[in-house]
Amino acid sequence: MSKESNDKELENLYNIVKDTFGDRLTTKELEEVKKDLQTIAEATKALRAVKLGNEDAPLFVFKPYKGRK
Repeated sequence: MSKESNDKELENLYNIVKDTFGDRLTTKELEEVKKDLQTIAEATKALRAVKLGNEDAPLFVFKPYKGRK
């Protein structure tokens, strides 16, 4: 993903939050949202960079807790 498309994605996400919740958030809170979205966008970019093959599987097997026996 290019920097330009990453910036556009970040701007789109910010606008969604601002349009949805902007009337309930202060300017300072909106700036915090923007910073948080930047962090999320960077993490997303890093995750997208990891290439997985069909043979790749989780490192653990999930077993839900069913209480004590």
